[in-house]
Amino acid sequence: MKLAEELGVSRTPLREALRMLQHEGLARVEANKRVTIADVNPADLDALYALRIQQEALTIFQSTKHASNRQRDEARSNLEAMFTAIRDDNIDEWSSAHRRFHMSMAGGVHERFQTSISRHFDHAERYRHIYLVGSDVNWAQSSQDHSAICEAYVAGQAAWAAELLAEHYARTAKTVIQTIDPEFAPEMVASAVTMALSLRFV
Repeated sequence: MKLAEELGVSRTPLREALRMLQHEGLARVEANKRVTIADVNPADLDALYALRIQQEALTIFQSTKHASNRQRDEARSNLEAMFTAIRDDNIDEWSSAHRRFHMSMAGGVHERFQTSISRHFDHAERYRHIYLVGSDVNWAQSSQDHSAICEAYVAGQAAWAAELLAEHYARTAKTVIQTIDPEFAPEMVASAVTMALSLRFV
């Protein structure tokens, strides 16, 4: 396999990595065994962010109710690390702190949820890149969203944290869809947000 030779790795782990990318919809293996990166797709984005809203709104709702002082401090620390990375123009560090921020607020739920959330978080990277790169407005909105989510989480406002998270993801999804296919209506995302809002009545 030419790619294995170019990367200096054996074929078996490379095949497994490609299989996983194909399973996640991030790569396609064509009939001639040529591997191509999957195009950005509004229907995939709509489904992915609807799943993220459903899972993470419920997760942060539960986690907020039972968060310890250590977990609240961890969320604040990760948020500050994100802001520091932005000031330093360090995108790699921001990405790392951003991942820690979201995953830290999933710490109080079953690992099955955590595994699924982690996988969907990684799958969303290319869409997150489209949303943020080259837009100071979107960076500012993202920072505002994360601050509000953290504030609600730290204050123990479970339903409010879930709503803010759902709105944050919906805003990202709708902005990216507007960029790649303005005619597409993200119906699943809209429905997932409605479900997240219903947590205020739990």
